[in-house]
Amino acid sequence: MSAKAEAYSSSANLGPGFDILSMAHNAFKDIVIARTIEEKGKIVIKSNNPKIPLDPEKNSAGLATKILLQEKGIDEGIEIEINKGIPFGLGLGSSGASSVAAVAAVNELFELKLTQEEMVKYSMLGEQASSGSPHPDNVAASVYGGIIAVTSVSPVKVVKIPVNIDFKILLISPQGEREGKTKKAREMLPSKVDLSLYVKNSRYLSSLILGFIKGDKELIKQGLNDEIVEVAREPLYPHYKKIKEIALKNDAIGSCVSGAGPTVLVLYDDHTNVDKIKVESLEVCKVFGLTCNFISAQIAGGVKSERLN
Repeated sequence: MSAKAEAYSSSANLGPGFDILSMAHNAFKDIVIARTIEEKGKIVIKSNNPKIPLDPEKNSAGLATKILLQEKGIDEGIEIEINKGIPFGLGLGSSGASSVAAVAAVNELFELKLTQEEMVKYSMLGEQASSGSPHPDNVAASVYGGIIAVTSVSPVKVVKIPVNIDFKILLISPQGEREGKTKKAREMLPSKVDLSLYVKNSRYLSSLILGFIKGDKELIKQGLNDEIVEVAREPLYPHYKKIKEIALKNDAIGSCVSGAGPTVLVLYDDHTNVDKIKVESLEVCKVFGLTCNFISAQIAGGVKSERLN
């Protein structure tokens, strides 16, 4: 028996929404095929990418599958074939998408009828393999699609945010995979935050969510800022501030770091001078010794799965 699932890339945090907000986009996707094998209780990982860990304990898709099977009392052997389309370590939800696609494929394979929130739960547990902690934002976006808010992790609760504004996405992404970057980025976070910064970030978060719901570009622009996490992680993406200035100068709706970076997310519409943003951002990347790719994308839907035989 076998089943297939595909999950899209995502950009988490969206400025002030650390571990809360995330957006699925169709820039990249991972495809996972789950098959039963004869050896009971065994999980085998295969992939088109030689850099992917084959130990299920060190692979987000493998760990999520292991936990799911254990909790459901399933002792079948499983082969997880990961067709990797999302690059590693660029802040695009790579490990999360693999985890989501694996959970969805196994769900389809054994007809478990998991809810979306249950899929988020098992997928985020798989994230421990790559980042050291079960963060929910990227996986929630890949499960649900669109823009989501994680309102609780125990139990898992996710709300899909209504988006009443048309925009496109530009990802400005330095070349080169950065292994272990997410774990390092989480270690850079401050253990304490000043109350004034907390209030300021809360205002940004409120502005951003209201901006999407109301279709208000100014609220979105105001909301795509962060005084805590982006500041703490600035050494990981020294090019970001200048690129954001360029984006806003050329009438972008807003800009922020995609997840833990170093990719920069730009939201834009027909009033934005996208070509100029690309030209000037390319020069900034060169100044910092980076070769940057420009990926155009749109908001994506949630994970899709199907039974193959």
